[in-house]
Amino acid sequence: MKLIAGIDIGGTRIRCALAKKDNPQDICFRSSASTPQRGPGVVLDVATGLIRQGLDTSDQLCAAGCVAPGMTDPEAGMILEAANLSGWRNVPLRALLESKTGIPTVIENDVNAAAIAEAALSISPVGSPMVYMTVSTGIAAGILVDGNVLRGANHSAGEIGKMVPAPEHLGRLWKPGGCMESLAGGIGLAAQWARIQNGPSDPARTVEVYQAADAGNPDAKKLVTAATNYIAQATVGLASVLDPAIIILSGSIGLARPEIIERMRQELANSILYPPRVRLSDLGGDAPLLGALVLADFLADGLDAGLEEDLDDPLVDGLGDFSSGL
Repeated sequence: MKLIAGIDIGGTRIRCALAKKDNPQDICFRSSASTPQRGPGVVLDVATGLIRQGLDTSDQLCAAGCVAPGMTDPEAGMILEAANLSGWRNVPLRALLESKTGIPTVIENDVNAAAIAEAALSISPVGSPMVYMTVSTGIAAGILVDGNVLRGANHSAGEIGKMVPAPEHLGRLWKPGGCMESLAGGIGLAAQWARIQNGPSDPARTVEVYQAADAGNPDAKKLVTAATNYIAQATVGLASVLDPAIIILSGSIGLARPEIIERMRQELANSILYPPRVRLSDLGGDAPLLGALVLADFLADGLDAGLEEDLDDPLVDGLGDFSSGL
């Protein structure tokens, strides 16, 4: 059976899947493991091991797509910076994966890949420009304009976690994660909560912050309210600059906390003359992994058609097919 592979490298979990070629939603195998914080080589050993678990001797693996957080240069096959992955700076991810698997591979930023999946596979109408916004361990946006990813001069378009959402936070060093991510992202909320509780900082404590807020803890409520306001403020900024047709909210926190999308809609209506539609992701937490599979499928199609020379940046020409009629 001809298969494609998708790999989603997250700050805490690695998720892998195999799907039938020409049908990236038809997942026939999936697996996951904790992300080891011991550098790219160990992470990729885990990821390729997960893929091998799902392969039968009769299977033909045609192509792979791999997505990761942070600034990504798909043309060069490089992860330039991934703040939530230890030791990930200027990592030649495509070359490393291809050397381990022998399989043609395309790489992409995880949020851009999720936006691609929403455009290609969503059952709901999207439009252009489209903003896919994730609120999870970190905060970021993937932006599609006429079916193409908006990358920016330094491959950092959509890194909204770098925004400074209030003047009192100016004049401080916020790299590498960014100010808003440190204040409103899951890892940032957990760190702030740990300081308040005089305990260890652990990203898993994000759930504890929201549980404490729901139970009426004043410190937790203050953190959660500020985070929700900052996210809504960032949404207004995106809408002001991009005039999107739609903003799609996703991420483990974005999907689980209805007050976030409610506040986004409220502030957009208050601030923007023609506010965009705002909805939750149709694909949920699978969007980045499905995006990796969509990209792998496109790469496989290009190889079949003998278009290897055009695959340095498969999004430039390929996403127009996904956007037609949107």
